[in-house]
Amino acid sequence: MSRPKAYSPEHGYKYQILSRYNSEAYEHCDYAKDRKELLHLLENYRQAYGAGFSFKSILLPQKYWNKA
Repeated sequence: MSRPKAYSPEHGYKYQILSRYNSEAYEHCDYAKDRKELLHLLENYRQAYGAGFSFKSILLPQKYWNKA
């Protein structure tokens, strides 16, 4: 799978959230540390951004996740 232009891993996070308007390219939106936070953020962003925006998340490689 090719990486989107907005692919930007950050240490300490498990997911990267991308957004796009209509058919434009995906852009970086936010990061989430776990699945619970990811679902919460996606719900809030969908309400805040409204129609026309779509979101997707990328599971980052394990080397970027928080060391527990």
